[in-house]
Amino acid sequence: MKQSELNKGTGNTKIGILLFVVVALIFSITIVKLKQGSLMQGYDHIIRQNMLEKDDK
Repeated sequence: MKQSELNKGTGNTKIGILLFVVVALIFSITIVKLKQGSLMQGYDHIIRQNMLEKDDK
């Protein structure tokens, strides 16, 4: 085997590992966000009590 053939295989392995790490990171962030979904509120053009400012006078 030539040196260039060995480097090509190593490069493909590095790219594969890097791609796997990126996908795993995005997946784990998505799972954490979904578990904390009760804290998130979307804007659906409806006024809710918890959106109004409170006057403590």
